[in-house]
Amino acid sequence: MLHPKLGQALRVAYYHALVFGLMGTTLHIRGNSRLIRVEKVSWIYLAYSLVISGGLLLDTYFMVPKAILDGYIHHNIVLQWNFFLMLGLRIVTIVCSYGLVWLQRRKLVKLYVDSRHLWRNYRRLLKRMVDQQDLEKLQLSLTSLFWRQTIVVYGALLCSSVVQYQLLSVINRQSLTALCARLSQLLHVLAVKMTFYALLLMLDHQFQAVLLALRTLQRRKGGKQKAKDLRRIAALHLDTYHLARHFFGLYDVANAMLFINMCVTTTSILYHAVQYRNQSIPSDGWGNLFGSGLVLFNLCGTLMLMEKLDRVVSSCNVGPALRQFCDLRKISKELQMELEVFSTQVHRNRLAYKICGLVEVNNSACLSYIGSILSHVIILMQFDIRRQQME
Repeated sequence: MLHPKLGQALRVAYYHALVFGLMGTTLHIRGNSRLIRVEKVSWIYLAYSLVISGGLLLDTYFMVPKAILDGYIHHNIVLQWNFFLMLGLRIVTIVCSYGLVWLQRRKLVKLYVDSRHLWRNYRRLLKRMVDQQDLEKLQLSLTSLFWRQTIVVYGALLCSSVVQYQLLSVINRQSLTALCARLSQLLHVLAVKMTFYALLLMLDHQFQAVLLALRTLQRRKGGKQKAKDLRRIAALHLDTYHLARHFFGLYDVANAMLFINMCVTTTSILYHAVQYRNQSIPSDGWGNLFGSGLVLFNLCGTLMLMEKLDRVVSSCNVGPALRQFCDLRKISKELQMELEVFSTQVHRNRLAYKICGLVEVNNSACLSYIGSILSHVIILMQFDIRRQQME
């Protein structure tokens, strides 16, 4: 049922998390991702995760050398604040992501087991109820979205590497060590994003499969069998909803720090772009090219992640698909009863993603997010104008 290309994409995301020690335990994958077994909690892997996190925290020691503080941020208090704010946020992000692995590892393993059971238990149902061409089309579209997101995040990493190299005032062993330390922490954030996006991809696949199954069921005839199939589809929807709630709750703090990091990073990039524009930071043609690419890739990556999250939340609402059953001429009593139960289930179990239970992430929140970033950039520009007037 799982298309080989989608299985390969999910495997790439798994290896990103595995290399950076972000998994609660390892997975045993055979063949074309068709046989997946969750291993028991491995203390060797937890020790490896501890070493990786220790190395990332140690990188902060090399990120504050005299060569950087004497560079382009030396005469700009706003850039100095931004530098230390970003440094503090990265430390907190590392602690939160690896604290989840160490303190909630058994819950993480349970999440992996529940995901595996969800795919295996309803595999026959989807194979029987959903047209294989439609399912293959869905999986190929999700695969395309994953590779698009991968290109965007790695493009942002490449542009960031070139820009940060050009910003080095002195190229020596100390400054290059600091640059490598920064890039290692950027790779950690990249792995967190890839893992988050892959999990959203799996949830989106299951909710979209429910919608495809409902559309197929509308075209079929039969009373009792149709009611039984609808009951099974409702069970699939409810299990996927509980899995999504489990995932959102377990990764709540870690994902909150990811969103805060993304917000501050985007603000910092746009502010640096303004500094490039008014020649406060000297640059050449290559610097302007990669700087523009960094702005574009960063905004695209952020919007793609938030759009996927909003799609997962909205696709959980299958109410419009259920109302289409009312257009059928003849509905048996069993089917009518199952429709009422399913509708009540959807009405009671409304999926929403809130950061730490406070801010709900949706399309309006995305617009507010962009507006707040632009507002912060304008405020920082006012500090620059005031400082130049005082000078």
